[in-house]
Amino acid sequence: MSDAREPAEHFATYGTLMPGEENHWVVRSIRGEWRDGTVAGWAYQLGFGPAEGYPGFTADPDGQAVPVAVLSCEPGVLEKHWRDVDDFEGAGYRRIEVDVQLSNTDGTVRAWIYESDPEAE
Repeated sequence: MSDAREPAEHFATYGTLMPGEENHWVVRSIRGEWRDGTVAGWAYQLGFGPAEGYPGFTADPDGQAVPVAVLSCEPGVLEKHWRDVDDFEGAGYRRIEVDVQLSNTDGTVRAWIYESDPEAE
């Protein structure tokens, strides 16, 4: 978990919302610090549902180390943006919490991430 020096809120991205990717504009205005990390699970291209053709992710503690970009924010910052990001992600994804191993440190943080929703229509 995060220590006292860590901001209280974290958001992990693995696909087009990452810095430098085509849809980063959706989260670019959220104030915070971007860092690299990994989450346990499976990354793949979606071949079904409302998010077909976009990157997908399924959390799995026995999965691979999936590279992510982690946005760390002060308390209350992410709450102001969830509605817009949820709307952008749409029905093909659901927001869940996962543990993220930060790169170049021994630290982990609990972060929100969008997981593919296989039951979405």
